[in-house]
Amino acid sequence: MKKFRLFSQIFFLLLFFYFFINTLINNTAFNSEFELKEGVVYIFASDPLLAVTAFFATGTLKWIFIISAFFVVMTLIFGRVFCGFVCPMGTILHFFSFIAKKITSFNIRTPEYDKKITIKYYILFTIVYLSLFEINVSGYLDPLALLFKILNIFILPILEVIYNFNSLPYALQDILFYNVLGRETMYYEGAWFFGTIFTLLILLNFVKSRFWCRYICPLGAFYGVMAKYSFFKIKTTKCTNCYLCDNSCLAGANPSSENFKSSECMLLFNCLNSCKNEAVLYSKDLKPSNLDFGRRKVIKSLGLSTAAIAIFAVSKKNPAKNEYLIRPPGALPEDEFLKTCIRCGACMKVCPENFLAPSIVEGGILDLFSPIGKPDFGYCLYNCNLCGKACPTGAIKKLSVSEKQKFVIGTAFIDKDRCLPYAYKINCAVCEEHCPTTKKAIHFDIEDSFDKNGEKIKLKKPVIDPESCIGCGICQFKCPVTDKPAIYITSIKNGGILTNYIY
Repeated sequence: MKKFRLFSQIFFLLLFFYFFINTLINNTAFNSEFELKEGVVYIFASDPLLAVTAFFATGTLKWIFIISAFFVVMTLIFGRVFCGFVCPMGTILHFFSFIAKKITSFNIRTPEYDKKITIKYYILFTIVYLSLFEINVSGYLDPLALLFKILNIFILPILEVIYNFNSLPYALQDILFYNVLGRETMYYEGAWFFGTIFTLLILLNFVKSRFWCRYICPLGAFYGVMAKYSFFKIKTTKCTNCYLCDNSCLAGANPSSENFKSSECMLLFNCLNSCKNEAVLYSKDLKPSNLDFGRRKVIKSLGLSTAAIAIFAVSKKNPAKNEYLIRPPGALPEDEFLKTCIRCGACMKVCPENFLAPSIVEGGILDLFSPIGKPDFGYCLYNCNLCGKACPTGAIKKLSVSEKQKFVIGTAFIDKDRCLPYAYKINCAVCEEHCPTTKKAIHFDIEDSFDKNGEKIKLKKPVIDPESCIGCGICQFKCPVTDKPAIYITSIKNGGILTNYIY
């Protein structure tokens, strides 16, 4: 079973990487549609925690989340199969826990029940409780969503730096670009944040093996509740109290102890392999395992969750007054968007021009990790509608290319103190040339003027047509005034400009 588990872990980790990397077909023709390769949505569709919280928060459930029911059934039969055999985050942390075990001294110790393992259940209760009040924060700590963001926002930009050094053989350079990166620019201001989280998750395994899985993971807690009633469990018979099984258990389940709780068992089967007397068995056991959360602690958890609702409510910013909340094309209205978005990062992964990025400090607490457009680092490609195709919950609607090209996400404004024609009487047509809309959202007011030598010139001053501007951000990204562009995008929709005049 241990060998089969190891094979399964490697297989599903590679499958996760395949779905993660194999996302879009980069179609360079301007009027043709980008295509999303199969797989990326199935990563999150297999997660029942995301499915449950999305359902509670929105009252609807995408049909694709039916896939997660398979792992629920498997858990009710066999125990925490997902944690031990499938979870890619668990596999990565398992590897570092294995290294930690090898480099630290091995001491036989008597089992002690670790009361801190219940922390993850209170985290789970809090997440589910908040979702009942239409506050969906499951993507903050869900292992699949968190790992996806770490790989996309932290790891891939590192690989892009390596690629740009041109230090690898040509064949590897080619493979790295076309099979892993998929685009030339990959930069996120929040990369340091996810890099810090990833480093911390690794280092904690040297404190306790699979620390995240033991104490924090809400998805593990979700499966732990169901594993309490699983048909098959690990149990001990004729135990000689050698404690070899306890010391080999990376989950801290202590199989030799009377305090053993099958809900904590991740089915790693190290205990079966280490027992010299074959006293540890994995067999049918219909008796529910003991899983005592403590009534007072549950009440405290619900009390803290209620306080969190109040904190979220008072910290919420008015989206109409927040210039940074440029949502992806097809995004639902702001309140619905925040309830539906699970902060998985799939839309950022498939964005071909590095436009979408996670919100870190731009919005309130509820906006954390949600996708926003950043025209300083990229732009929304006119013929691309991949973000809606990649969204697993429908927070971003699936738009056709023609629908997407009419969807307004913001409006451009000109800073006349920095714009070259206005400030320095130097003709510049960069913004107008790159404007992709059928009816140009940028046109020129031509006036007679004089250059610095006193010669008469035709000065072309760019003017924004708010009715035509969709806020794609290419004008800001391409503006030659690089430190602070002379044209910029805000989240205001063009209707707000044209209808809110005060006479």
